[in-house]
Amino acid sequence: MGETILDVLARDVATRGGHPFIVHEDRRVTYAELDRRSSGAAAALAALGVEQGERVTLALGNSAEYLIAAFGILKAGGVLNPVNPALGAAELDYIVGHAEPRVVVTDAAHLGAFRRLRHPCTVVPPGALATARGETPAAAVGPDHPALLLYTSGTTGNPKGVLFTHGNSGQGGRHFLGTLGVTADDTVLAVTPLFHGNAWGAVQTALHAGGTVAFPAAFHASEFWPLAHATGATVLYTLGTILAMLLARPPSEAERTSRLRVVLGLGSAPIRERVIERFGVRDVAECYGSTDAGVVTITPVGAPPRAGSCGPPVPGVEIRILDDDGRALPPRAAGQIAVRSPSRMTGYFRDPAETALALRDDWFLTGDLGWLDEDGWLHFVDRKKDVIRRGGENVSSVLVEKVLREHPRVAEVAVVGVPDPVLGQEIKAFVVTSGPVGEDELGEFAAARLARFQVPRVWEFRASLPKTATGRVEKYKLRQAGGALLG
Repeated sequence: MGETILDVLARDVATRGGHPFIVHEDRRVTYAELDRRSSGAAAALAALGVEQGERVTLALGNSAEYLIAAFGILKAGGVLNPVNPALGAAELDYIVGHAEPRVVVTDAAHLGAFRRLRHPCTVVPPGALATARGETPAAAVGPDHPALLLYTSGTTGNPKGVLFTHGNSGQGGRHFLGTLGVTADDTVLAVTPLFHGNAWGAVQTALHAGGTVAFPAAFHASEFWPLAHATGATVLYTLGTILAMLLARPPSEAERTSRLRVVLGLGSAPIRERVIERFGVRDVAECYGSTDAGVVTITPVGAPPRAGSCGPPVPGVEIRILDDDGRALPPRAAGQIAVRSPSRMTGYFRDPAETALALRDDWFLTGDLGWLDEDGWLHFVDRKKDVIRRGGENVSSVLVEKVLREHPRVAEVAVVGVPDPVLGQEIKAFVVTSGPVGEDELGEFAAARLARFQVPRVWEFRASLPKTATGRVEKYKLRQAGGALLG
């Protein structure tokens, strides 16, 4: 765990300094330019008082300046705290109050919002980091120093601050080199915001490979294929919901003639074959992980898929399945997923009680349910809190969602348990369609593929599902909207 992300950057600068690292809109930034400009940003942050271990909140949209500032923060010895600048005032106030950054870097449109928060800190635009000249501050940055503070999406309450060191955050992205076959000749395209772990993973992967990362200012389905062609993208990091949007669009010649070779699509398993067939990519990989645990498993490119599996552990990661008493379970027995990984979090920032609950003897307890097959491939069942208890049966909301997404006119779906006076909970499906379809047809479709007790009895059709800024469905809002059904 000795190598940090700054060590990787230094190696790339020495060996591939003139190679483009960033492709954004009409702009290309080489490794050498990123190194030089991020050193200037580090000097500017030091002049603003940033010292070793102090947080710097980075609240910018996708841009080259985002990455220049991010690497500048790390070089200055600061702790990079990426935040969505469009969050509501209450959530911003909570995060800034909890993180207590020395400096906030944000764009002109959001300067006022941050300056109005109750917690005092210096708020500057990215241009303030571009004027400094000079050497990188002599910050003592080692593998054990704090590097990254990510806040969870907060779908069930206040977000938690997830803290990583330079050592464990430096491992991110390395996993994908072998499993996805990423090399220095690849361009990795990310279409989610850079403050999202999916896009940051693309940055880290490209850095470890000595390749190129490309990203738009924002994702638009109508502009995706021109973007893929213009950037020369060969690898795509995205979400299953975004792939579903692309599938819902009319076919075009551009979607069959890009250089895309492989897709890492989180939550894409139900539509994997459709993506491969329609877009002509070689493979669509699925993985399992979380903000806290990092990347845990990935389906290897070229390996035959296993129904319901998100792949074996990535190199260096171990998985155990535990019962309610913390005992390891045998293959095919479902229980809580526990992970031992060099890239997992150090702990929850300023929350020793939650850290103690999550970490046991160097194992991270995910709160997720799953099982391992005889070859060690992980099969994810559900989030513990999302298991629906209908009568005497436990129903995986994830399984029901996967089946319903296989219907050609279902664009998005979320399944939750809602109160029922007889059964305790009933199954309700919230559906976004891409064409005409009703609950009778979907009920028959599900009944042909699921056990009777797993079929939703209640349906609601919507134009969209509530989501966090990082694309996670806010199921707690759907549960609140579900209400009592019978009585």
